Formats: sequence, structure tokens, C-alpha cells
Amino acid sequence: MTEIGVCCLPDNFAAVKEAGLDYTEMSLAYLHDKKREELKEIKDKANGLGLKTPGFNGFFGGGISLYNDPLEKILSYCRVNFEAANALDASYCVFGCGWLRRVPAGADKTETVKRFTDILYRIAELAGEYGVQICLEPLCCDETDVINTFEEGLSVCRAADIENLGCLVDFYHFYKNGEDLSVFDTLKPGEPRHVHLARPDADRGAPTKNDRSGLALWAEKLKACGYDGRISLECRWGGDFDGELKAAAEILKEVFVWKK
Repeated sequence: MTEIGVCCLPDNFAAVKEAGLDYTEMSLAYLHDKKREELKEIKDKANGLGLKTPGFNGFFGGGISLYNDPLEKILSYCRVNFEAANALDASYCVFGCGWLRRVPAGADKTETVKRFTDILYRIAELAGEYGVQICLEPLCCDETDVINTFEEGLSVCRAADIENLGCLVDFYHFYKNGEDLSVFDTLKPGEPRHVHLARPDADRGAPTKNDRSGLALWAEKLKACGYDGRISLECRWGGDFDGELKAAAEILKEVFVWKK
């Protein structure tokens, strides 16, 4: 059965539990410098509330340049991330980081995209050694100029043919790009690998009852392609995180949770 979670940090765990959600999706950049004892405290806090910590977003923090740093420095950073993922029993990591993958000033876009995909493939291969899935996140044109659409992301992941690399669909970015839902009619088994969403609006807010019809269109496509994975809320929140989360969770559980 599909599970619903939310992108947040440990301070919000109690609200996630109160909203009746299944899991949290934390930032790896936040966890990157945590010591093993600190990671255990986070895990114990989640477990104590009956929450899962199956995966992470925010793959890179500062101090890394995809196009200037040597590959070994990048992979060394990634090893720390995957060790943190293992410490929290996580099975997937989202690779978004639009600011990091932008084409540098004066660089050739074709060469930059090739450099990016080569690094992505090496990261995915390394992740496989830790039993971690890499979910490539296509991002809207406002945030990056490398891998924008879901279709582009699918093409990159399919070309690699790496078992633990798949493409995420983030319906906010999908909406912002003006992409067509017909792409879901061409998906292969295991696509998408993971799902992010906010309300179907450019404000990226938390879903409300007024968004039900738009959300239902997305749910219909996911159900039709056999998706039964996790769906993570990744939203901009107003002044009442607890209340907004509880309202959004109620709607999402009605619209997106189904049994095969």
C-alpha cells in the first residue's frame, strides 16, 4: 500500500506522527556532518514515535563542485552520505541539487550534461555498494538548466541501465514546466522510482481541500501505471506547520493511498 511522508527535520517528527503520516524524508546535507551517536539519537526519536526514515533528499551541501572537484572528492562526500543512510535504515537518496548542476558560465551545455550524467552514474554505482537507491529529480527551469523534465530524467536513467538508479517525479516541477501527463502512458515497470508533490500551484504550498481535483489527476496516472511506492510532501509551509500538515495529510491519504 502506498505510504505518505513529508520532507522535514527531526524537530517536526512529533507533528508528522500527529498527522498520521508514515515516514519522514530528511536532508542529507543536514545529516552529513552528524556523528554516529547523533544519527542514532535521530533514529531512536523516529522509532520512538513509530515513524520510518526510509530515505533522504538534499543530497549535497556546500563545499562540493560537481564540475570543478575531482571525482574522488565527490565520491568521498557521497560515502559519508551513504553511511548516514545506512545508520538510519534508509533505502533511497534523492539527487536534486539544481544549483549545483547548473551549467557554469561560459561552459558548453552538451559537455556539462555529459559530465553530470557520468558523475550521476558513478554515484549510483557507489550507492549500490551500500544498498541505496538513487532517485534523480528533474527540476523546473527556474531552478536549473540540466535535466528539467520527467521525460529527460527517464531518458538519462534508462540509458545507464543501473539497477539502483531511477527517476523521481516531483509534481511541483512537472506542473511548473507545463509537462504533459501523457508521459505516464509510456512508463516501464519501476517508473517512477519515487514521488514528491506539493499542491498543483506555482506557490508550492501544502495541498488543501480546494486542490483535490488536481491531485486526483496525478493520482489517477500513478495508479494506472502501477505505482505503489512512497509519496513525499515537499512544500512551502505557512505559519502553522502542524495544522497545514495535518490538513494536507488527510487529503493525500484520501486521494493517493490505494491497495493493489
